[in-house]
Amino acid sequence: MALATYSDLKTSIANWLNRSDLTSEISEDFIVLTEKDFNSKLRIRKMNATENSFSINAETVALPSGFLQVRDFYILEGNTKHPLNYITPAQMDQIKGSSTSGMPETFTILGDNFRFAPTPSSTYTGVLNYYKEFDPLSNSNTSNYILSNHPAIYLYGSLYHAANFLGGIEPAQAQQWQQMYATALERLERNDREDQYGNAPLQQRSDVTVGGSFNDRYVAVTNNNQ
Repeated sequence: MALATYSDLKTSIANWLNRSDLTSEISEDFIVLTEKDFNSKLRIRKMNATENSFSINAETVALPSGFLQVRDFYILEGNTKHPLNYITPAQMDQIKGSSTSGMPETFTILGDNFRFAPTPSSTYTGVLNYYKEFDPLSNSNTSNYILSNHPAIYLYGSLYHAANFLGGIEPAQAQQWQQMYATALERLERNDREDQYGNAPLQQRSDVTVGGSFNDRYVAVTNNNQ
């Protein structure tokens, strides 16, 4: 069947598993786990987002919704860009003891917040380029880029997580689903890089965190659905 919508996907997963009794598990576990997994692994153009007027008015400021990773961050004053340099939380603790207020020069990430130093002396306008997770599927958001263009990622990822949940599925079948999921992820990333760079030699970039295989080791588990 075509996998055009969230409903189509849930029906297809149930059909592949030959289980009509896993409605909540499919929507709340298998699909959600797949989304968390591919959002943590992929860094492609469709995940690029920009906040052109990011308000920096306190030592800590909340991360944008769906934030995954910074690509570029600077304060804009007129036509002048003042770069914000990342430091580790430990380094931030070391410099905060003697820092004064002023225009921030550095930042770190603590939990769901940015932390800046020096502490902003007024409100500054930041420009934040970052990777953002894909909007999750739901009854109100019935499709997204991944489902529309790479439905195999959702299907085989969900089947793989279902295999771990259900137990009793042949390890060879679970491994096949996992491999097909990994292949779909690798194909998406390869196509994205080719679209950006054509036949030019690829170089490792600091803001690309996925450099190897998407394979995870499959470990058979006992049936926890009894």
